[in-house]
Amino acid sequence: MQVVDVDGSLCLNPFDCLRAIHIIQSVFVKELTKAYKPFSSKVFRFFLSVDGVKVVTGVSGDSELSSSSGGIGSDGEINTHAAGGDIDPAGEPQRAVSVPPRRGGKTFLELFPQLFLFPLLIVIVLVLVYVFFGAIAADNRGVGDLLRDIRIGGGHSRQQDAHALAKLLVRKQEQREDPYLNGDETRELIQLVENAASGEDELRGYLVLALGRSGQPDLSVPFLLDLLAQKDLAEDLRQETIYGLGLSGNSKAILPLLDEIERQGGEHSWQSRAFAIASVVNILVRDNPGKERPLADDPRVGVVVQKLKPQVNDSRREISWNTAFLLAMYFGDDSGEMILRDMLSWDFLGEQRGDNDNALTPAQKEAWMCQALEGLYSLRGGGLKDVLEEKKSDRNMRVRNVAMRLLGKLEKKT
Repeated sequence: MQVVDVDGSLCLNPFDCLRAIHIIQSVFVKELTKAYKPFSSKVFRFFLSVDGVKVVTGVSGDSELSSSSGGIGSDGEINTHAAGGDIDPAGEPQRAVSVPPRRGGKTFLELFPQLFLFPLLIVIVLVLVYVFFGAIAADNRGVGDLLRDIRIGGGHSRQQDAHALAKLLVRKQEQREDPYLNGDETRELIQLVENAASGEDELRGYLVLALGRSGQPDLSVPFLLDLLAQKDLAEDLRQETIYGLGLSGNSKAILPLLDEIERQGGEHSWQSRAFAIASVVNILVRDNPGKERPLADDPRVGVVVQKLKPQVNDSRREISWNTAFLLAMYFGDDSGEMILRDMLSWDFLGEQRGDNDNALTPAQKEAWMCQALEGLYSLRGGGLKDVLEEKKSDRNMRVRNVAMRLLGKLEKKT
């Protein structure tokens, strides 16, 4: 066999022939590498072994591309190391594998159930569960049903039913469904109060409030007055009884409530006195509806005012300040005017201390100042204009709103 060297001459030396063959192979591999650019060409992957050198081609940027010692180095030169890792245990070279291009992302229709449909179904289920349990929790029992359950029930359930009855009568009163109870229902309610055990004071309190809203004062008021006359009556139940008498709106309760205002009792007796003051005023207002100052012409006003005036100087702020407001607001009496003017100062309110030397909360300060504005306006009218002009720029939004509303009332009068 004749072998021609690269310069065209005939090779006679075997070593020269081998060298020529090796040069030819090297040139062939370099040209092949330049032509296909294996790490950037978009062709399928395959393996080419030439004289122990492995060349790898594949999709550009594919994470599965191999750059093992048997491939092409990062400088583009051929790595002449043997690719021993590509030979299986039997000594045979691994076969080329074709890898399909990777699939792109999911379409909108494929993602819609996952992103929208399933969350929507979850929300619908939660709403249905909420509505279902709300319907279960709703109490649709009438007065007769509640009275029966209180009568035959036991333990804590009786107290819950009595509370539900009191709330039901509040709704009936707001909707002006008068009378709220008939005579038989009122008598049964009285019987339940009488039969309640001595330890069921909270149950009796709810029942007493229901009696006050019964709309049957001829039946309820005498019973409540007898209850109030008991000397050993628990203080909490006394307060509920006083409040029930005020809710009845019956004038027969006025004198007993005025006596209650002056009663001296235990540590919490001031609360009963405060309830008595508010209840007396409530009864008088209900008897004289629709007037700007409804109590001006009531013959009972003189007696009530004489009982209320000393309470302005009470050591208990809740009694003193509320009485000053009520006297100004409903009776046109200025016995507590100086107190009301002091209450218009944030510094004054900030210095006040209550039980356990606690300061007033921001909500309490706000409520007292608004109440003082209402009382002073009812007492002085246009004479309070300068104060209202100042308070319409107050730091507290609720105080500003009250001041602007009262200024609007003044403008309408003029």
